[in-house]
Amino acid sequence: MLLCPPSVCNFIAFIKTGSIRSYHIDDNLIETNLLLKSNNEFITDYESFISLEPSALCIQSIDKGEMILLDRNGLYSLYETSFYWNKFGRIMSEQIFLNSKRRTEQMLFLSPKERYLLLLKNEPNFFQKYALKHIASYLGITPQSLSRIRNQIAHH
Repeated sequence: MLLCPPSVCNFIAFIKTGSIRSYHIDDNLIETNLLLKSNNEFITDYESFISLEPSALCIQSIDKGEMILLDRNGLYSLYETSFYWNKFGRIMSEQIFLNSKRRTEQMLFLSPKERYLLLLKNEPNFFQKYALKHIASYLGITPQSLSRIRNQIAHH
């Protein structure tokens, strides 16, 4: 486990190999995946990272892999002293914003079936990397609903 509430997230992880998820656990101990990330991607709780507030998310490795952890203090020092690292930080912030906006819009404006089809189109490898229960949670549906959607599509 890389992060558990109420710890402050003081890292950005670059995933060289493996699969990682960030998720929230509600009062009924139900887990909801926010992010599913794998090879050559970054993962963090960016809100906690920049605000230094306790995280409400867990970050957990799903399988064995290798990652590089960028420590908050070290990264901020690099931002101050290096144009290239400063640019890296800006680009990362922009990507986090865009990904967050897209995900929010998908959850608000698309049906579960449309979200599934979009995921299938944009991230076909998800279905080899992640268990269906994790994918269902990421899509905001139950595993049973995911199974129904997959059956509908398979029979058309």
